[in-house]
Amino acid sequence: MRNIPENPFAPRQYGELVKITDRVYLFRNIVNSSIIVGDKGVAVIDTQVNQTMAQRLYNAIRTVTDKPILYAINTHYHWDHTNGNTIFHQQGATVIAREMTKDFMVNRAPRQEAFLRSRGFSLGDPPFLPQQTFTHEIELDVGNQPLHLVHLGKAETDDATAIRVPAEECIVSGDTVMTGSFPIFGQPVMNEGLMANHDWINTIKELRTYAPKCVLPGHGPLARDPEIDLLLQIESYFLTEVRKHVEQGRSLTELLAEMETNLPDWIRSIAEVWGTPRYAILRVYRGLIDDPEPGWQHLKPSAIPPADTEKLYQKTSELQEFKGYRETAEEVAEGNDFGLAIAILRTATEKYPNLPDAWTEYANLLTQAARSVSSVLEKGDFFVEAKNAINTALELDPDYAPAHLLRGYNHILSAYRNGDETDTGLESIYKALVCGLQSTQLAQAYFCIGLAHRTNGDETLAREAFAKAIAADARFMPAQLANMA
Repeated sequence: MRNIPENPFAPRQYGELVKITDRVYLFRNIVNSSIIVGDKGVAVIDTQVNQTMAQRLYNAIRTVTDKPILYAINTHYHWDHTNGNTIFHQQGATVIAREMTKDFMVNRAPRQEAFLRSRGFSLGDPPFLPQQTFTHEIELDVGNQPLHLVHLGKAETDDATAIRVPAEECIVSGDTVMTGSFPIFGQPVMNEGLMANHDWINTIKELRTYAPKCVLPGHGPLARDPEIDLLLQIESYFLTEVRKHVEQGRSLTELLAEMETNLPDWIRSIAEVWGTPRYAILRVYRGLIDDPEPGWQHLKPSAIPPADTEKLYQKTSELQEFKGYRETAEEVAEGNDFGLAIAILRTATEKYPNLPDAWTEYANLLTQAARSVSSVLEKGDFFVEAKNAINTALELDPDYAPAHLLRGYNHILSAYRNGDETDTGLESIYKALVCGLQSTQLAQAYFCIGLAHRTNGDETLAREAFAKAIAADARFMPAQLANMA
């Protein structure tokens, strides 16, 4: 039987509530949240990546219990686990975390925020800070359901908290345990995570001393012994191999080339969503070198592929107008040589620095090329470059409709993927419409409006917008696909 590909613009379910026991649920999303139900009320552990998703989490909880939300617990300071605190505080929950977590939410926020925004995330206001803190461990009870919050050791972050639920024989791990895809071993803005030592491994071993029947991870499906064994195997591999190459005196460039070329099949077979082997290599390497800088993102080679300089010269040396650069880049991109296509349009921005069209086409190609990599973090290299190009186009001409359209398109596609707010993107789309669009660009604008309505759950308005897109240009395939779903 032939496999029918999934429609990329179909209505989406944002989050799935998975029953673990009669009183424990895992809310599966790009980030997980856990729900513990007691006789008196509910504890929510990690509050989602944005406030829109937090509201969806709250609505999901209300499908299984009407008991009050007593506690919202943050396992660590990362924005994707704390951004929904406000929603649960508004519902009367006490927000709880370690003292270190609260400190990090304040003092590490600027670098983390800048990093996540560069990856294409729309974050909103800073997360609501914990109201109650503890140093090492604390006991809570939601009614015949004791919770033991404890720092077992350093893991993805230095402040990692685990929540034992002894009556249910499970542990909520936060990002100490991640399953289902290649783990991210620490965001590349702080000197923490898989730090060329066994801290993280020792923390997982400490977690296992409680002999839980299952672990509710920070990302991915429920973890039992095989999933935890795989995580330990991945960590041990990179700790051993990176150290070996460093001790042999290899430079970072040599180390990356050698290890990425010779990754074992069992590593290559792991899906990439957040983390990648390259990030793992860089993380361990960062812990082995003497570098006083608290972050290490400066070590990371860009995911934007380089171009062969001779091929670039051959393709561009005789081009006289921007139209030629655009058409040549389109032809090269059709052959999937995105590195060369991007370099062609980058050259065009250098030759025509005052032409908004050059900067917008460059940004558009970067957006397309981002689809060639699977990791959210690697996509960000393309997104930040595209964002800068769009900003340049609008500085040259604040009323340049295609740049407003592309800015709105990128925001709404991100919102559609992540279940985030769409207002910011719609503002850009409406600005583009006011400035003037025709044909395919008009179809793209109405498609974006429809996708925003679909993200917000209004299928009637979504269908109306998709129909307008098709009326503007019946060949615009995204609108056709969205309308078929």
